[in-house]
Amino acid sequence: MNGAYHDFRLFYNQTIHPELLHLEQRRLRLIRLLSVSVLLLLFVLALQVYLSIFVVTLSLALLVGCWIAYLGFRVQVFLKEFKPRIVELLLDFIDNDVNFTFAPGKEKYDPKGSIPAERFFESRIFVSGDDFHGEDLIRGQVRETPFEFCELRVLEFSAVRSQLDRVFKGVFLIGDFQRWDLHGSVLVLPDAHRKYMSRSERAFHLIGGRRVRDNLLPEFEAFFDTYATPDVRVKDVMSTDMQRNILRFRSQFQQVNRMKEIYLSIIGDKIYIALSQDKDLLEPTLLRSNVSYEVVREFYDDLRLLLEVVLDVDAMN
Repeated sequence: MNGAYHDFRLFYNQTIHPELLHLEQRRLRLIRLLSVSVLLLLFVLALQVYLSIFVVTLSLALLVGCWIAYLGFRVQVFLKEFKPRIVELLLDFIDNDVNFTFAPGKEKYDPKGSIPAERFFESRIFVSGDDFHGEDLIRGQVRETPFEFCELRVLEFSAVRSQLDRVFKGVFLIGDFQRWDLHGSVLVLPDAHRKYMSRSERAFHLIGGRRVRDNLLPEFEAFFDTYATPDVRVKDVMSTDMQRNILRFRSQFQQVNRMKEIYLSIIGDKIYIALSQDKDLLEPTLLRSNVSYEVVREFYDDLRLLLEVVLDVDAMN
């Protein structure tokens, strides 16, 4: 594990950090341009008030409007280009692992792509949603298992208030083991969120799922509620190493008081993993520096965890 941390830190120092510094220079240039533009705008407004000539006022208003549109365009270009550049570098680093490969060309990463809503609900982790938005679709393979990964925000209309309630916000992965002989379903939900997941639990019961405790680590069973249908054995799809990896990762973000949770289901030959997020990762801002090893590392750790869970299940099949 320490070796992996060292390799990533070295890659960050040599490849990602220089790119972040380049993007930081662009951000500072934008800040300077915006500051000068504000001063010029104040001068133009004062000039309009002083002259009070309609033709001059109209001409200056058109020029100001065009300049503001140009500034908005520059800002949007910066915000839209930042994350894809860093994600591409992270994928290149992960791709060096023999267990993980990514799709070629544009199929590897689509900043505007998303996993469809119907595939999200196939996981049986969540059962309803009215507003569905996704981005940053990543495709690849864990050994011979194809996977798709993206960021999702799912909302639903509140039953008691005239507003939208959050169903899920975070990252979501689907892996397809392409094994038609695999049957049954397993659902793993965080125990701390039991009261919010009652509908998922009831829906799983309708297909024959029942709470199981055998072949689970006591510490895993303490934090997660595991359900399975009669036609699957949990020990055949959830190794102790996988449980320990999930617990280790969970302890990391619990130690820093982060509101993140892991959800997991295995339906037939497909695995679904949802990792909730309490903040947006790698989303740039103009107001402060975006050069942060910790933020980049967290995004990498989240993606790496999901891939390693798929790898653990793949090894058992």
